[in-house]
Amino acid sequence: MGRPIIGILSSRSDIPLPGGPNLSIEYASVAYCRAVVRGGGTPLLLPVTPEPELAEQMFAQCDGILFPGGVDVDPRFYGEAPDPMLGTVDSTMDRFWLQALDFALDHKLPLLGICRGMQLVNVGLGGSLYQDLVRRGVPSYLHSQKQSRDYLMHQVKLTPGSRLSAVLGEESVYTNTMHHQCVKEPGKGLKRVAQTDDGVPEALESEDGQIMLVQWHPEALLETEPRMCRLFEDLIERCRGEQQ
Repeated sequence: MGRPIIGILSSRSDIPLPGGPNLSIEYASVAYCRAVVRGGGTPLLLPVTPEPELAEQMFAQCDGILFPGGVDVDPRFYGEAPDPMLGTVDSTMDRFWLQALDFALDHKLPLLGICRGMQLVNVGLGGSLYQDLVRRGVPSYLHSQKQSRDYLMHQVKLTPGSRLSAVLGEESVYTNTMHHQCVKEPGKGLKRVAQTDDGVPEALESEDGQIMLVQWHPEALLETEPRMCRLFEDLIERCRGEQQ
């Protein structure tokens, strides 16, 4: 096959315009697009589409799907009421992303989840989240850094023998960190394969190699930690049927 098409799920926002009403936009960070290209794929932005049949047509164009970062997952999707620490949510976007997950599972499309993407996929597979790290009930490190996105903030320890460890070629890496929520219970078929020393889950994966999920933002680290490009190369290899 040629360069695999990687569908990148979009986020939504309203931006103010001078002297006029807000402008509604659909977007994905250019860093995701560049990372997919650098990994050997062709990025395709998938706008939030409430019409299920139209959404299915879009997903059918993809060889793999990237679930990027973004706002919090609406806790109704894992059976909880909103916590006072909850951030911005968008249930219409959540439903669209969950439909993308169902499509990927049904059609065996490889996927990579990043930050919110990890949390959303975990919820879609029956897992749950802490709505804020303080709800863990134990002290946490800083997980929402104030430095630039390419700054390597903390150490993440990888499970020996995991697919993630094989892809990165390490059992410990430094990453950036930009989240206030984290996985509570892993979803069906997912296992924890990385964490920080404070016990916060930093990566999940499936036994069959279809799903790779990381809590940090590898797309922002391609220069400061070039090994992170391997996550995108791995996604492309999985689309080609080339497993580690």
